[in-house]
Amino acid sequence: MKACLIVLFSVIFMNCAALVLPVSATETLTDANLLSGFVRVDPDDKKQETLQTKAWLWQDGDNLIVHFEAVIDSSFTRGDLSVKDEGASADYLRLQLITIPDAYYAYYYSAYPLGNLLDGVRKTDMDVDYAWDSHYSYTSEVSGELWKVTMRIPLDELRFKQDKPYNWKVILTRYHYQSQEFFSLPYSNTNQGKEYFLKAQDIVLTQPVKHKLDISLKPYFVKSYDLISRSGSYDPEHFGLDLALNPGQRTRIKISLNPDYSDVPMDSAQDDYNRKDPPYYEENRFFFTEDIEAFGVSEDVFYSRNIVQPRLAFKATGNTKILNWGVLGAFDKEIRDDGVLINRDDYYQVLALNPSWRKLQLGNAITSRVNSGYYNHVYSGVLNWEFLPHLYFTTSLDLSTLKHPSVGITDLTTGSKTAFKLSADPKDWNLSLGYARLSKNLTQEAGYLYETDYEYAGSGIGWSKTYADKQIRYLSFNTWAYGYHKNLSTEPYYAYESGFTANLNTAPRLNFLFNGSSAQVPDLHDDLHDIYNGMLGCTWAKLRSLRVFGAYSYAQSLVYALSDTYPKHTFNINGWFSPLKNVSTTLTGSWNHYGYPEENVIGPVTIKLDKTYVIANATLGYTPSPVFKLSLGSGLSTYESGSIRSSLTYYGNLRYEFKPEYFLFLGFKSAQKQDEPSSWPDPLGHFRKDMATIYAKISLTL
Repeated sequence: MKACLIVLFSVIFMNCAALVLPVSATETLTDANLLSGFVRVDPDDKKQETLQTKAWLWQDGDNLIVHFEAVIDSSFTRGDLSVKDEGASADYLRLQLITIPDAYYAYYYSAYPLGNLLDGVRKTDMDVDYAWDSHYSYTSEVSGELWKVTMRIPLDELRFKQDKPYNWKVILTRYHYQSQEFFSLPYSNTNQGKEYFLKAQDIVLTQPVKHKLDISLKPYFVKSYDLISRSGSYDPEHFGLDLALNPGQRTRIKISLNPDYSDVPMDSAQDDYNRKDPPYYEENRFFFTEDIEAFGVSEDVFYSRNIVQPRLAFKATGNTKILNWGVLGAFDKEIRDDGVLINRDDYYQVLALNPSWRKLQLGNAITSRVNSGYYNHVYSGVLNWEFLPHLYFTTSLDLSTLKHPSVGITDLTTGSKTAFKLSADPKDWNLSLGYARLSKNLTQEAGYLYETDYEYAGSGIGWSKTYADKQIRYLSFNTWAYGYHKNLSTEPYYAYESGFTANLNTAPRLNFLFNGSSAQVPDLHDDLHDIYNGMLGCTWAKLRSLRVFGAYSYAQSLVYALSDTYPKHTFNINGWFSPLKNVSTTLTGSWNHYGYPEENVIGPVTIKLDKTYVIANATLGYTPSPVFKLSLGSGLSTYESGSIRSSLTYYGNLRYEFKPEYFLFLGFKSAQKQDEPSSWPDPLGHFRKDMATIYAKISLTL
């Protein structure tokens, strides 16, 4: 009898806690569908908000309607206009809708005073994928001391179980820009991990949501003109088509025929002059950034920048109650320069099957890169188990097979990587202990892996604390140490690395950053060298229209070309400035100075190295309306190499949405190298153009 009463009480309590949404085609503001009582989560003290926020939720057919009323004061910040998926420096209201609680993700919708649109998907690791787009809309009205927002969210484009009624969850958030405070309803903090999704406010939707196939066709045409050869053409490469198909509420399929990236900005200039591995560049192409987390593979295994110019690419993702899956494929284009092969027409593929429970997650993926007579397949398996509260065990296994006759590998070769990790995150602490071993023949040619045949073990300790209503807002400290055993199959040797970071954030928007590291690393001949680095930096963000970061670092750095260590001084600056309404600019730069001579005699060879150089990147954006944006950018490196004095890139993009989801893009790109120095008659010297093009692109969504 007692057990029956407990069960009955639990059922009644759960039903009372859930908010059953009324069904209405008109505004419905009653106590029955009202949510209020926001508490502060950053700083994390659960303090009730002083400027009250109320939210009413109801269902209008296939749409979820959310009406906010928020009290404001003189600190209310309206911000500036921006195009979709570009946030603003402003106050905002946010709704996160969780349609499958035990899948641990949430749909993310924001509302700003000026109507800026920003949506995405919050992933299990708490990062937000802003590449995901919906058709949500809202109205924003500021009157006196009240800000009203009415948000309309289409439900038929989301993934959810077909069981009715729909038992979903929501998290409502309000952000105050001036004080950098987050208030939430219910109390939900991203530090909670997966509990973040489970502790959200329960809601019940009783009206069935109609399913639609949801097919979108996006044909495009782009016309480029080469300013160097002064030529252009209308070949098939200037036509393409994107097809998006959603056959089920939890399945997404995308096919891109001859995808075009003409409107993707050029890569930023970076300091990659003293490296033993190829430089790493972040992916900025939309097709390869959206939904990529569904595959659960690291960039060591799949680095999409290896795919230079796909002729055809496709992707499908989906999930059930406990299973996430994904399929990705891309046929790269063969590129030749004067008959010399620059890029092979390889086929890339990723297949992923990742079941997940509350305390246990499994990852399984097969990544392939193949061509005629050549293949490299990699299986990646991961297990993450929370076997005790806040105590985790993680293990992973990578297995590779390779056959590559063109480089002399005619027989099948195999390799492996095994790794184990114990970690804990009690309260404000984060502790970890791990080990990994990579065999000599491990090969991941679809990824970014350039060192094998070693093992390592290490540990890390971190602590962080957020304070409320104090001069110190945030304080953290992390330290780590790893030991390496390298060249296992030939002449083994030992190396190490260790370091720390510390962060101090004060109330007037000052953030101090300290870090240091020391290591014993091999040069290109496997001779070991002791190196170290220390950095002190500060961010100042007191003004709404200005943020500046400055830092100085000193290092004893290994110079691979000289097989020796030398001192290095670096000054960094990173600034964001909005001098006019709807105009913003960024500047990042570093001044670098090495302590080696400019001319170095090594045996019979004299090596000339630039010892002082600057790396800088700048952008300028003008957004007069949410459908129009002009972007300009430039990257500069003054590193001298041979006859090249400096390298310069710049670009410009104009984006105009002349009808909803009908876009016109105009732009130019150029890459140049300075081959003659500056002089009084010619202050800029002479720049040799390596690339200069202009383009026009029309993209429609049908």
